[in-house]
Amino acid sequence: MKNSRYVLIVLMMLTLLRLSTEAQIRTADWKGKRVAIAVFAQNGPAKSLEKSAQSRLESILPDNGMEVLDEKKASEMKNVWKRLEDPNYVLTAEEILATGSKDEIQGLVRVYLSADVQRGLADYFTATASADVRLVDANARVNAQTSELMGMPRCPPSDGLTENSALLNAAHRALDSACARVGLQVADPVRARTVSVKLSGPVSSPAEVGAPHAKENDLSLAKLATLENKTWRKESVTCTAKSPGGGLVAVAGCITDIDMHRRPPRMDGSRIHLVDTEGRRLNTFWCYEVVKKETYEKGTRSVLDCMFIANWRYLVAVTGCDLFFWDTELGVQLARLPFDRGLTKAALGFTAGSNSSYILVHIDRGQPLAYRLERAQDTR
Repeated sequence: MKNSRYVLIVLMMLTLLRLSTEAQIRTADWKGKRVAIAVFAQNGPAKSLEKSAQSRLESILPDNGMEVLDEKKASEMKNVWKRLEDPNYVLTAEEILATGSKDEIQGLVRVYLSADVQRGLADYFTATASADVRLVDANARVNAQTSELMGMPRCPPSDGLTENSALLNAAHRALDSACARVGLQVADPVRARTVSVKLSGPVSSPAEVGAPHAKENDLSLAKLATLENKTWRKESVTCTAKSPGGGLVAVAGCITDIDMHRRPPRMDGSRIHLVDTEGRRLNTFWCYEVVKKETYEKGTRSVLDCMFIANWRYLVAVTGCDLFFWDTELGVQLARLPFDRGLTKAALGFTAGSNSSYILVHIDRGQPLAYRLERAQDTR
């Protein structure tokens, strides 16, 4: 039984190795071949990106030793192969031979592009895109890959000051990703363009305030974080939050350190553990190190509430002393704004208007404290 299981594992490994080698050979065999490019938009926002996607591919493919059919002839062929607009249509070798022989076409790069754009947290736009790139040779054999899922941790959306600039950056990144996955060399891959955001306030409350968000405080999530647990130094969870997509978790911990040989004998600090749902540690955001409390800190150092803003990328937390704001993708603190009085209770809220977005701190009855999200001057 053990021997048969071992043989099965070896056969599976050899099969995977063979498939991997074949994929590499197929990609290498494209060198020196004359190919046509057919880009098909899959939704409205992607329609305006077809020509730009064509140009991007025309710069990638020659770097891999391919000769690209000029744009005019490629457009004519695209009109002939109308059935290719359907991603599920299977192209035959006979169709490639019948249509491509007059131009001595030896292959087709078939691309399906989709994109989406929306307003960001401030005065900018944020976009995502997906590209399905398929290399089809003269025998109708296909080597296909889809770009990395955009808008997730480690693959952020593309920001831009205009809709078009955000969409272009996202489309080019998606094409580069799919081309690299299919085995093509991308000499200068396009990087995500991000817009910096800042927080200002408190400001006048917006017309529509809304209720605070529903605090999660799912203590079962505490097991995902590595908490301190020593005799005289312990960490307790004060609140938790999940990102809208559910992929990231924020666990806020309050650390208490007691040493009767020092003054003061008790010191407190707080931090937020950023982890994924598998318990992998992504980052730790400190609100306060475990040191002596300053005289200007009038409220509790414990995190009273925390929440992700709009998606997984931005995280906000409130203590009895300060409002904190982080960019989880870059791992940086964007703002720390002190309160003019100490708080013992607080709940967070978020509202997005047509021109501005606000983080709200509900502290008691009446109008909450409002903080405006604004676009910083620098972009990356």
